[in-house]
Amino acid sequence: MTGRFADFFRLAGGLLYWNTRKSWFRLRRGRLPCPCQVPSDSGRAFETGCEASLTWNHQAGFRRVCPLLVETKKGLRCSVNAADVRPFWGRAFGYYGGTLLSLYLAAALAIFIFLRVVGYPISIVHLVWPGKWHRVGEVRGWFFMDRSNRAFAAGRPAEGMLYLSNAYEFDPGNYTVASTLAQKLQLTFPQRSDNIYRRLLHDHPDQSALTAQAWFRALLARGDFGTVQQLARVEIIDDPSHASVWMRALLFATRQTGSEKPLLELLASHAPGAAPWRSLLETELLLRSGRNAEARAALNRSWKDAPPYSLFFQVSELINLGDGIDATDRLQSYGSRLDDTARATLLLDAYVALDASQSRQQLVAALLDPPLNAPTIHLLAAHLIHHPSDAILDQLFAKFTHDQLLLADDTLQAYLALYCAAGVAGDWEKMHAIGTLIRQRGHGSTLTLGAFEAFFRGETTQTRIATLLPALPLPLEVYYALLERYPGPVLAIGLPKK
Repeated sequence: MTGRFADFFRLAGGLLYWNTRKSWFRLRRGRLPCPCQVPSDSGRAFETGCEASLTWNHQAGFRRVCPLLVETKKGLRCSVNAADVRPFWGRAFGYYGGTLLSLYLAAALAIFIFLRVVGYPISIVHLVWPGKWHRVGEVRGWFFMDRSNRAFAAGRPAEGMLYLSNAYEFDPGNYTVASTLAQKLQLTFPQRSDNIYRRLLHDHPDQSALTAQAWFRALLARGDFGTVQQLARVEIIDDPSHASVWMRALLFATRQTGSEKPLLELLASHAPGAAPWRSLLETELLLRSGRNAEARAALNRSWKDAPPYSLFFQVSELINLGDGIDATDRLQSYGSRLDDTARATLLLDAYVALDASQSRQQLVAALLDPPLNAPTIHLLAAHLIHHPSDAILDQLFAKFTHDQLLLADDTLQAYLALYCAAGVAGDWEKMHAIGTLIRQRGHGSTLTLGAFEAFFRGETTQTRIATLLPALPLPLEVYYALLERYPGPVLAIGLPKK
C-alpha cells in the first residue's frame, strides 16, 4: 500500500519531469542521449529497458506516464527505437486536468452541501459553472433579505438591520435589497443612505424614476432642501411623466432655502422638458421679487396647455394674493384638467381665504359622506395642519371612529396623518386615542409617537420637526404641511458638485 502511495506521487511529478526531458531530447535530436532508456542496452525497439521505471515499486505503472513501455518475454521494454522516444503531453494534461476537475467538483459539492444545510436556496450549477458564480452572491443576498424581513416582522429591528446589511454586502447589485437598506438608514445614517440612492441612480437607470421618488421622500422628511431642489431640477428634465411632482418639490424646496438659482437655471434651459414650465417660473420669480401686480396679471392670463401643477399653482397663488373669487372661477373652468384631490384642496384653501366657513363645512361633509378611505384622510389632515379647525377635526374624527378604518400597511399613513393633525390642533384626547390604536396593532413605537407628542406640546428643545419626520411614514402632502408649519433652521447640504 505504501509503495502504491509512493508511486502516486512519482506519477504526479513524473508526468511533468519526463515529458519535459523528452521534449528537450526531441529538440536537441542527435546531440543528447535518450533520457529514459537503459544506456547499456542496444537502443532498439523491444530490446531496450526503461531506466525511468526502475525506481517505481510497480514498474508497469510507469506506462501511465509513457505508453511506449510494453510487456515482452524479457520483461518491460520500450516499443520504439531510442531516436523515436517522444513526450506525451496530452496524457499529462489529461491526468492533471482530470485531477483538478475532480478536486474542483468535490469542493463544489462540499460547499453546496454546507450552504444547503445552512439554508441557502442554491443550486449546484451556481457553484460548478463559472458563468453562474455571480448567482451565489445573489442567493446569499436573498437569504439574508428573507431573514431581515422575518426579524423586522417579529419586532427585532437591530437584528433586521444586521441581516439587511449582510444582504447588501453579499449582493450590492440587488435593487430591492439596496433600496430597502437606503430607506432604513435614512434616520440613523442619512449620508450612507444618500450614497446608496446615488449608486442606485447610476447602476439602475431603468429604475431611476422609482429611486428618485423614494430618495426625494427621504430628503424631504429630513428637511434636506438643498439636495431636494437639485434633484428636482434634474428630474423635471429627465422624468417628464412625473414633472408636476418634481416642480412642486422644486418650488417648495427653493422657498425653504430662499434660493432662486435652480429656478433661473431651469428657466434658461433649452431642454424640451423645461419649456412647459416657463409661465410658472416667470410668475414665481415675480412673486419673490415683490412685483405682485405683474404676477397677478400673469396669473390672470390663460396658461394654455400648461401641465396640471401649473394650473394648481395658478389657482393657489391667486388665492394667496387675495383673489379667492377669481381663483374659484378659474378652478371651475379647468374641469377635469385637475383631479378631484387637487380641486378639493384648492377649494378648501379658497374658502379659508374668503372666510366662507359654511361652504368649507359643506365641502368637508361632502367628502366625508361616502365610506371613509385613506386618501380622504390624507387630504383633510394636510388641510387641518395648514388651517386648524376644531369643528372639522371633530367631524373627521367622528367619521373615523364610526367607520373604523382597518389599520394595515396601506392605511397606516392615514392613521399617522390624523394623529399629526390632532397634535397640531392640540387635541390630546384624540391624539392619544389614535396613538393607542396604532400601538395596539403593533405599527408604532411608544418612543416615536411620544417624541411627536412632546414636539406638538412644546415640551422639547427640538425646533426642527424634520429631525422626527423620517421616523413616521406619512403621506407626501402631510410632510409638506408639517414642514411649512414648523420650518425651523434650514439645512442646505445639496448634491456633490460634478
